[in-house]
Amino acid sequence: MTCSLPSKHLHNHLDTAFIIGRVAAKDLVYREFGLLLATERKRKHLSQSQLAGLAGMSRTSITNIECGRQPVQLHQVYAFASILHVNVHNLLPKESILVDDAVSPRTTGGEQTQYLERARRLLAQDINRPGGQTWPKK
Repeated sequence: MTCSLPSKHLHNHLDTAFIIGRVAAKDLVYREFGLLLATERKRKHLSQSQLAGLAGMSRTSITNIECGRQPVQLHQVYAFASILHVNVHNLLPKESILVDDAVSPRTTGGEQTQYLERARRLLAQDINRPGGQTWPKK
């Protein structure tokens, strides 16, 4: 069975949901997932190399996922949960973390400015981290 919407339309719909503030930003979703994955991996006393081997990935992929630089596919989320012997919900970012600071259509100019400043600070933290991304990303 196929999706009723073509994937390009679905992709655009999801992008729009992120832009209008239902979720603060895609980057925050992946960054939070990466933090949760790293926390569970360390709790199980696994190195990035060990997790990579068990997941059939490279160590650099695990590093990039944990840093929020590499998106994950749904089946990978379930694979990580299985490998780490945790409920998949333990790896998923909590909506409240992602939505609390989101810009909603009712947001005033001052609130939007505060949100954008917070986003800039988060990105600056990534830039200043060794091996962090450069901004703007092209």
